[in-house]
Amino acid sequence: MGYLFRINKKATGTNNTIVDWSNTPHSTYDHGFVTKIEDTTTTQREITSIPSPFARIELVKEAFRKIIDGTLNNLTVDEVKKRLHGKSIYHKMVSDSLDVGQIFFNYPTMKDRVEIKVWNQNLINELLNSKNPSIRTYGSSLNMFLIQDAQGTDPYNFGKMQNIYILKYIGPEHKPMHIIGATSPATLFFSTANDETNISKYLCFGTDYAFDQAYSSLDQRDPEFLKYIFTLRYSITNFDTDFPEVSDYLDAVYYVLDNTLKTEIDNIQNNCYNLVNDTQSFIDSSYERLNVDITTNISQQVEINRFPIHYKNVHINGNTDFEIKATKATALSTTPLVLPVNTNNVYDNLEYYGCKFGRSFAIPYYDKTPLELRLLPGINIQYPYLTVSDFLDDKIILLPSELNKKDYFDGNFKSNIGSNEGYLLPLTRTFFKYFTTEDLMGKTPSGKNFIDIKQLASGVEVVLRIPISKCDIEYKRIYTFDVKADKENNIGAIVIAPEDFTIGVFPPVKFEKDNDAHYRIAILSDFNLNKECSCICHNERDSFFTPDYVVRNVDIENDIRSKVYILEKQTFDCAFVSLLSDQQGIEKKATGLLIPKFKQRLGSANLMFAIDLGTSNTHIEYTNDTNSMPQPFAFTKDTPQFSMVCKPSDTIKLHASGEFLPDAIGYDSQCHFPTRTVLCIDKNNAGINETEKGAYVALGNASPAFMYNIANVGSKYNEYIPNLKWSQLNTENEERIRCYIESLFLMIRTKVIQEGGSLAQTQIKWFYPISMSNNKRGLFERVWTTAYKKYFNPTGSPIAITESIAPYSFFQKTRADVTNIVTIDIGGGTTDIVVADTNGVKLITSMRFAADAIFGNSLVSVQNGPLNGIIKQFKDTFITNLNGFNDLQKMLIEKTANNIGNSSEVASFLFSLEENEIIKKNHLQDTLSFNEILMKDNSQKIVFYIFFSAIMYHIANLMKAKQLSAPTNIAFSGNGSKVISVLSTVKESLELLTTKIFSLIYNDDIKNINLIINNKNPKEATCKGGLFLTNVPTNITNVKSVLLGVNKTDLVEDQKYNDVSAFYDDIVKEVKTFMNFIALKIPKSISLSGEFGIEQKYIRLAVECFNKDLVPYIENGVNLKFQSKDVSREDIIEESLFFYPIIGVINDLSEQIYKANN
Repeated sequence: MGYLFRINKKATGTNNTIVDWSNTPHSTYDHGFVTKIEDTTTTQREITSIPSPFARIELVKEAFRKIIDGTLNNLTVDEVKKRLHGKSIYHKMVSDSLDVGQIFFNYPTMKDRVEIKVWNQNLINELLNSKNPSIRTYGSSLNMFLIQDAQGTDPYNFGKMQNIYILKYIGPEHKPMHIIGATSPATLFFSTANDETNISKYLCFGTDYAFDQAYSSLDQRDPEFLKYIFTLRYSITNFDTDFPEVSDYLDAVYYVLDNTLKTEIDNIQNNCYNLVNDTQSFIDSSYERLNVDITTNISQQVEINRFPIHYKNVHINGNTDFEIKATKATALSTTPLVLPVNTNNVYDNLEYYGCKFGRSFAIPYYDKTPLELRLLPGINIQYPYLTVSDFLDDKIILLPSELNKKDYFDGNFKSNIGSNEGYLLPLTRTFFKYFTTEDLMGKTPSGKNFIDIKQLASGVEVVLRIPISKCDIEYKRIYTFDVKADKENNIGAIVIAPEDFTIGVFPPVKFEKDNDAHYRIAILSDFNLNKECSCICHNERDSFFTPDYVVRNVDIENDIRSKVYILEKQTFDCAFVSLLSDQQGIEKKATGLLIPKFKQRLGSANLMFAIDLGTSNTHIEYTNDTNSMPQPFAFTKDTPQFSMVCKPSDTIKLHASGEFLPDAIGYDSQCHFPTRTVLCIDKNNAGINETEKGAYVALGNASPAFMYNIANVGSKYNEYIPNLKWSQLNTENEERIRCYIESLFLMIRTKVIQEGGSLAQTQIKWFYPISMSNNKRGLFERVWTTAYKKYFNPTGSPIAITESIAPYSFFQKTRADVTNIVTIDIGGGTTDIVVADTNGVKLITSMRFAADAIFGNSLVSVQNGPLNGIIKQFKDTFITNLNGFNDLQKMLIEKTANNIGNSSEVASFLFSLEENEIIKKNHLQDTLSFNEILMKDNSQKIVFYIFFSAIMYHIANLMKAKQLSAPTNIAFSGNGSKVISVLSTVKESLELLTTKIFSLIYNDDIKNINLIINNKNPKEATCKGGLFLTNVPTNITNVKSVLLGVNKTDLVEDQKYNDVSAFYDDIVKEVKTFMNFIALKIPKSISLSGEFGIEQKYIRLAVECFNKDLVPYIENGVNLKFQSKDVSREDIIEESLFFYPIIGVINDLSEQIYKANN
């Protein structure tokens, strides 16, 4: 039973005139009514003015019928195609409804844009039971239409219907409750009457778009969808009866198909009809049933009239032009696609799995789905693809200054506004799964740069090009200040690095072999910011890895902190550095890519280096030819060994120079060799990775203190370790010695590589005094050899040379006119002597009597004691003269506070002032020259007189005891020899004194002895001489002699330290004989006042000091050797005992002079 509202005389099926709502025996939309109406319209508008909520179902059902419009008998294929492929509103309704069906069929690949909602007719009961009258009325209306339309022959199958499954559009440009279609109990599927052309481009089936103006018949669609509809037809019982219009439509479609498709459909029909009982239906074995999630844990099968529908088994068909053209093999079994996020006509005609890419695909800027699980945009096939945020980070780091383009890749940076800023590259790790750093620094196959960075007025633009088969995919991201980074919307933020920040790499060279590589990557910044910094490295062998690291500054928050990553036998081609910023901007954390452009220098040159590690100073020289003059180790700012990514702030530069390496080392630079033998370490070794486990690391948290006495670097957390050479033998000091030597070796090996040398062929020579005990020498030899094998040649060893022989070799090589020579190498701790004539070396000896005897704390194991008298006498003058130089003044005040400190180190500081760059710039080098002040002040001259005379007295007696002729020449070397000039700058006066001493000892009229004095760089003689030596003497015991010190003739033979106490009286007697010699005998023929400015009162004061009890000085000297574990009581005496009392007297005398003048 139906109802009609119509004014019509003799309406069809009645004899009455209907003037209002009346009953009719026919269905509401009985075909009888429709067929009597001649349709002459050509409108494209949707039919909507029908008063039924289910009218659309009937309209689509009618549209199918109208397209076929009768029998197909006697029609040609073209005539049938004409019916199928029309442009009428009916063709649109059928096409749109088929689009709905195809969306269901492709649902798993489109569910990012559509979702399925379930409408169950039982929901009408809920409406009917609602407390809201309006809702009850709505439910009543639905129920009325559903019941009346199911009556009779049930033409819409409402009686068989269980649910309607509605498609809700949720993609781009969606509207609230945006319904686009649903399942139909009468035609399988139906569409809405809404104009959906705006969203058509987001719903694509290959080359076909849903709801567009190009209507598509079933035969014009994806053959897989066509075959599924036929499979559905043959699988649903009574399909032709339940869906007669669709059945007729399918017959027409079949009629126009090619024979191949007809054969496939025939086979489908046979398979559906010929199944053996209890076997899975053909449709279920061919397709997956489509389910929809009702809740998180409950899903429901999508069905039409209780028959399940299915979705397309997704397989990649066709070709694509978007496969990444990687230069590296990928781990995935399939090659990922690279899809453009910006429209560009370059991409329009590229193949995209069965269709042209065009401009209709919305590629996301970011896809959080794991790569292998991603769905291709537009076609939603599971297949890996890459987009812009896979390659570009959403933040870029702006460095404090311009990038060091010489050593690091700048991303082809250009500026449109004339600025020279520097950025770390905003790339992600993903890039290096497919390409190398060489690729990034080069060009794509198209000839364009892989990356370009352009400075804009508002920020910076980064363009990255990823090659695919036919072109490059160009990804672009603009980074600006004061924005929140958003990778989903391609918004980039600039993170400004801290003002005090840098990244430095040592060494700036590329190694061919991993085993040759030893790198340090240092990040320096403020304490709290540095704690958040990190570094991840990459190379092609290991991929990504995080090296171990050490830190400097564990606990001082208001100072600079450094984190140093240690790469041992491991190369890296790039590093991802993460930082925390304190600068303006919304974003504070970021990661940037650092790519070094270091050059690999392969060479075979044989370089030789000589290292004179002295008590006070260390010197290095090198050569590549034994016949050429060696030169001091140096490098310039153009060839630094510690390469920083950008120009550092003054604060960072100071810390980098003081805790790692200065930007240059050489005579024209603030830092140069010779340099102080001082190790700078963090007071608190935090260990490897801050675990408090692990030793100090060379050029990590322990390094040569190149800024020592120049600037105050990290004084609250750094500790400066002097006296490495003669420190007590223990594990701690051995570790410090190792760090110092390894640091030198790391610098040397860098020099070798930079100069094209061979590491394995590099020769290292080091020096030791013969006064050094075999035990301590063994320690040094072990450390030198271990370091050499580690950094140069695992099968080689360095060459050890006595400090006595090397200077002689230098003078022999450089002064051919010099014969019968004595070389005296005066260092800070030892004086080494060689006596030679035309037939070679005749005598070698060594003693612990050198510059520290004058300036040191005198025969004590604890160096930080009462200050030496000379230091106390002059320190206040220097403190006053340093007004205006706050850092230097503060350093001196701290070193001498309360007249307690390490006197040798204070003296070193005072001597260094005249070479300080700041002092030079202010033209105060003469005013602040410790050497000049000592020369001009006569009060302490007596100390230098005693020092010089004691050495000459001892040598003369030893030579005479060995029956050697007095020398013709005496040559001085070693930094300690500079003190000679304090006694006198007049060479003739020194020669007069020397000749007189030898004449008195030999009791002969010795001719004038020529002194060879090098005040400019006296330490070079040892290193140069060592490099000149081609045949290093291995057995020096035959020429080594030690004068015992009890008289002028007795030599050490087998006397042991256990026997020393028996020699006390004789030693004292011999020392007092020396006192008479210099205080009485010498002055008879030489005016000490006239030649050296020594006043008589100071001579008398010296005599008083000599006449005190000298035995304690001997005891202290011997005990000091025991305490340092240099020797045991059972060891043979290795140096003269004569100098112990003299060291004590000198220290006492300088103190008495200080007191007399204050």
